[in-house]
Amino acid sequence: MTTICYRTAGPAALLSCVLALALTACATQPASRTEADLAIETSAGSRYEVHRVQVRRDAGALSVSGDIEHVPSMRMLAPGAVEVRVLGPDGVVLAEKTTKPMRRNLQSSDAHFYVRLPVDPPAGSSVQIAHQK
Repeated sequence: MTTICYRTAGPAALLSCVLALALTACATQPASRTEADLAIETSAGSRYEVHRVQVRRDAGALSVSGDIEHVPSMRMLAPGAVEVRVLGPDGVVLAEKTTKPMRRNLQSSDAHFYVRLPVDPPAGSSVQIAHQK
């Protein structure tokens, strides 16, 4: 989809053009991203979602981050904890860590989590992320 905005267009046309570009950019963002050759599995309670997950390999360790959001979106604390597990190709737990999600500020409707695991999993491994109340 190609959108072209002209300088001679009115404010309404310019606004619709900017919105079209923004929506196109948002639609192409992945729900989770990994720089490693790992499968990502997420689970949460019925009123929460895990999203914007990122997994990165860094100097023999694995960094996992993401957000927990209340559904429907509300400015509430995400109670409980986030458990992150790294499973090898054979299903054996290679590393495991639990952390509490934190809101970025009082206006935020989601909470962020981050863990660093001292493991360099082989290809075919998976990362499991579970929000527990």
